Amino acid sequence: MAALTLAERFRLDGKVAVVTGGGRGIGRGIALGLAECGADVAVLARRQADVDAVAAEIEGRGRRALAISADVLDWDAVPAALDRVVAELGGLDIMVNNAGGNLDRRMHPLPEITLEKFDEQLDLNLKTKWWGSQQAARRMPDGGRIISIGSIAAHRPAPGFGVYSAANYGLISLTRTQAVELAPRRITVNCIAPGVVVTEMLRETMRITDEQAHERFDGIIPLGRTGDPMDCAAAAVFFASPAAEWITGQFLDVAGGQPT
Repeated sequence: MAALTLAERFRLDGKVAVVTGGGRGIGRGIALGLAECGADVAVLARRQADVDAVAAEIEGRGRRALAISADVLDWDAVPAALDRVVAELGGLDIMVNNAGGNLDRRMHPLPEITLEKFDEQLDLNLKTKWWGSQQAARRMPDGGRIISIGSIAAHRPAPGFGVYSAANYGLISLTRTQAVELAPRRITVNCIAPGVVVTEMLRETMRITDEQAHERFDGIIPLGRTGDPMDCAAAAVFFASPAAEWITGQFLDVAGGQPT
């Protein structure tokens, strides 16, 4: 077989991908980016209307799609969803553990956070990504790509978001260890850490509008603007592609040069 050209090494033709939290924001951007580069994509999120809409966009790009309504905090839901992907799309090559954040869109300072909220934050932002990675790897007999979406909050104090920050710091270690453990099976494991990306979750958590978000954050980002979901999609496509077949265990900031 002829060697791929450099341009071809960024294509995902014939690959099957899953994106959790793919109904909105960064997850939607990643799902569409993978489809634009040739992958068939299963979109998993809690709201059926959201995943249906993204699946329709994927199909509009000429790719196959599955819209799966499931909660990543339901520990039976992800294995069942991945089994459906394998059965209906013919395999699993790329797993993007994107779902995360904070369910109630509120800040929780460490001196005040409850045990229940502490556990919820760890489950949503760390445990689900380990579980998704483990279950995906079991369905990748011929190698594959696992990509988790974290945050640059891993690198800094995060008043009001301390457990979220700690979970993302833990994701660095999780990613590096999984990368070594899965390397013999030709499965790479990498993490993307977005900076300030203006999404519905950011607006609701910070109680600000798009315009206020840009006024607040654009000036503190060295490249002069907040992020867009497609900035994160570009990094995900790279890690998922043949171009990154010799890259694993990495934690890549996608943050416009924002100091960490």
